[in-house]
Amino acid sequence: MARVKRGPHRKDKRKRVLKLAKGYYGKKKNAYRIAKQAVDRALKFAYRDRRQKKRELRRLWIVRINAASRQNGLSYNRLINGLHRAGLDVNRKVLADIAVHDAEGFAAIVEIAKEGLEMETPAPRPEPETKKPQVKPAKKAAPKKSAEPKKEDKTKAPAKSEKEAAAKTEAKPAKAAPKKAAPKKAEKAEAKPSKSELEAMTVADLKALADERGIAESDIEGSGASGNVVKADWVSALSK
Repeated sequence: MARVKRGPHRKDKRKRVLKLAKGYYGKKKNAYRIAKQAVDRALKFAYRDRRQKKRELRRLWIVRINAASRQNGLSYNRLINGLHRAGLDVNRKVLADIAVHDAEGFAAIVEIAKEGLEMETPAPRPEPETKKPQVKPAKKAAPKKSAEPKKEDKTKAPAKSEKEAAAKTEAKPAKAAPKKAAPKKAEKAEAKPSKSELEAMTVADLKALADERGIAESDIEGSGASGNVVKADWVSALSK
């Protein structure tokens, strides 16, 4: 197979990989083959850790909220339960930020949670506003026209009596029976096959045709070796 040069595409591809490998240790930053392996591995870890990062941050927020709430006399699970009962929905990211940067504000939130725990019936949570789909009014169907009974035409003559109809049928002369076609004359006997047709036939067919005509093989003079009857002899005998 002939060699194909990729031209600038090859150079651009290598530049792109080495740019991603910038800052790697050793040959991984300037040797393309080794850099490509390192970059592929790093991209797999980056894809996985973008999802793990969200889990780890949630754990960190819970640890900070738990530490601050215990300083104010509540555990983490009771704090969250009290806030839900009081109808105060604040996510964990905001609570953790308040716990770190505003201790007094977090203490006020803990007091609200304590009041919520003392409530017998929890306050209803505010439902998110959802836009109702606009339903187009259905088109009214046109009223169906009632089928009126057709009026009988009085102009038509009344039906004739059965007796008059029977009398007319008797008066009509009976139709003559169709004449039978005369039988066709017997077809003429088939014409004898020509010499060319006989030559196209096989020896077995020639023998059968000779039997039909009453020609025996002993009556034919053979022109073959030692007086044997060949196909040409059968053809000449039948063509006579």
